[in-house]
Amino acid sequence: MNVSAETLKQIMTGPGQIPVADYDAAAQAAEELGKRIDDILIFRGLATQEAIGRLVAEYYKVPFVDVAHLSIPDEALAQIPEKMARHYRIVPLQKEGGSLRVAMEDPSNVEAIEFAKRHTGLEIVPLFADREGLKKALNYYKRNIKEDFDKVIADNVKKASLEGNLLQAAERLPVIKVLDTILEYAVAERASDIHIETEEENVIVRFRVDGILKDIIKLPRGIEEALVARIKILSNLKLDERRIPQDGRYKFDIDADVVSLRISIIPGFYGENVVMRLLHESARPLSLDELGIIDRNLDIIRSNITRPHGMILVTGPTGSGKTTTLYSVLNILNTVKVKIATIEDPIEYGIQRITQIQVHPKAGLEFATGLRALLRHDPDIIMVGEIRDGETAEIAVHAALTGHLVLSTLHTNDAPGTIPRILDMGVEPYLAASTINAVIAQRLVRRLKPEYAREYKPDATLIKQLKTDYNVDVSKMKFYSAKETTKGESAFSGRIGIYETLSVTERIRALINRKSSSDEIRKVAIEEGMITIAQDGIKKASMAMTTLEEVLRVVKET
Repeated sequence: MNVSAETLKQIMTGPGQIPVADYDAAAQAAEELGKRIDDILIFRGLATQEAIGRLVAEYYKVPFVDVAHLSIPDEALAQIPEKMARHYRIVPLQKEGGSLRVAMEDPSNVEAIEFAKRHTGLEIVPLFADREGLKKALNYYKRNIKEDFDKVIADNVKKASLEGNLLQAAERLPVIKVLDTILEYAVAERASDIHIETEEENVIVRFRVDGILKDIIKLPRGIEEALVARIKILSNLKLDERRIPQDGRYKFDIDADVVSLRISIIPGFYGENVVMRLLHESARPLSLDELGIIDRNLDIIRSNITRPHGMILVTGPTGSGKTTTLYSVLNILNTVKVKIATIEDPIEYGIQRITQIQVHPKAGLEFATGLRALLRHDPDIIMVGEIRDGETAEIAVHAALTGHLVLSTLHTNDAPGTIPRILDMGVEPYLAASTINAVIAQRLVRRLKPEYAREYKPDATLIKQLKTDYNVDVSKMKFYSAKETTKGESAFSGRIGIYETLSVTERIRALINRKSSSDEIRKVAIEEGMITIAQDGIKKASMAMTTLEEVLRVVKET
């Protein structure tokens, strides 16, 4: 946004908008933490990305466009080359007769508008798009990258020479080009993980996109040694070690996006296998609303994270977004007035003004020992990456009891089941009852693109099943299925959380003290208004955020 600080304040604190005192506090926090003011406003729940975008668009006297959820035709994209679109931060959206509608981060940029006008010969109609939306829209230029990807890979695999030693082969241009192309394509496809698997006859490259693995390309046997060696060189791993697992990290820039790779290499029957986790360091952490936390769940979480002490636990299977939720909470709580310290395995994102420790089992630094050390650093808020054993659980509980706010994760299927799990670790019931403030259970479902949502009404059998299994009457609710797509494009883009939040009330504390079962805790929690994961998912399906089939798929996996 090319808007001065004073102008932005006037825009955001107008009638019915953010109170001036809240805005000033957010502006001060932004300056102290080195963050953008709009990011702080979003973290604190004072405004949404869309609300800020609409107000700024009104200031520019142009329409607002949410480009992140638009489908941009190839004909429109062809009007402005990708290189110039990225340079001027401008994305063509639609050609209408003699005019071209374009999304811009700065609609007052006369130079960009004049370039677009000269290049296309069309009248330019500017619309305002926020920074995050425009970033996603620019990735539409990568939509047809598959053809280029296949060609580049095929050409360079043929050129790849494995003569000489492994180090020389790994540093030759064809092998470098193969790996760089795989990484570029993974970013374009929004992959969270890249799998390189050596089999008897082929080397298979797979991407995990929105939680689901899919085959990308098969490479011929023979190139895998040089390819894995190239990855080892970049991540400072031992080139000649193939008998034991190795873990490393590597960071690269692509289209102004900083991507960190968390690399794991293990020996397999036919050769070494690689998994690379992609972490976008330059991406803004999501707010609680953007994660999909709504209604009662949002109220419970917001009220509990502002309490000075106690424990908040986030639970769910691996890959369900627990760490992302904790990072969002940390970004809300992060001010110069508090000391925040974390012990993690691994540290996924670095956060300014937060002390972060990476566990190192070989050196004797486990969660328990790291947590003890952190308590001597005068923290106000502590985040423990995972409570894995009784010792860590006991230290975390005592930290919460002695005036610290403790955030951590566990592996249980639901929120009520977390309480018996903590007690099974050896924590005394009276300590658990007096320290645990809330438990959040979560799963991730794929987000349905609005343009591919088709309204329908479930049949009588499904209506009855949902009432019986999840106590939800959907007879008067509308749902949305995914329309057929073209060119292999997915009807889903990104993921959103579905949540179950257990607030530890006096009745729940009494049950904990009696060592009640998870079923008893669940029954009382539901009586007190707890929304189950399935109920939250069904509501989001009725809001066209996802599909009912997607919710049931994820819920039934537990």
